[in-house]
Amino acid sequence: MTETIPLTIKSAPGKAATIGGGVQAMAHEILSHLERLHETGETGAIDLKSLPMAPDEFHGIKKMLGQGELDLTVHMDGPTRIRETAFPGVWWVQHKGENDRILAEYIEIARFPDFLSAQPDHIAEAVRHLRDRLEEQSQGAA
Repeated sequence: MTETIPLTIKSAPGKAATIGGGVQAMAHEILSHLERLHETGETGAIDLKSLPMAPDEFHGIKKMLGQGELDLTVHMDGPTRIRETAFPGVWWVQHKGENDRILAEYIEIARFPDFLSAQPDHIAEAVRHLRDRLEEQSQGAA
């Protein structure tokens, strides 16, 4: 038999307006990724679902990053929301499944989210497909 231990998370009095240790650590990690993106073009991502965060920390990160100009939703197997933060190059990406359940959530540091980038095998297939179509058209015109 498995027993559960009740757990209550409370904010320390007077600390709600400050950046907590987890939020500050996340901010430094994002800054490190952003500096690499700027200097070398190297991208990075932080899987938010893999991090043990209190709800206050999660909301603190969201508040710290703010909202940028772009906020779009792509519908594939489920809705994926891609939100630019107030810091260009820092994206908040959230994938949802059935019943609006969050399947994946991460911060991506890139010029644009990798999720939107055409993959090499898809590009190779597009080359073949367009080449075949052009050959069919040129044969039909002959």
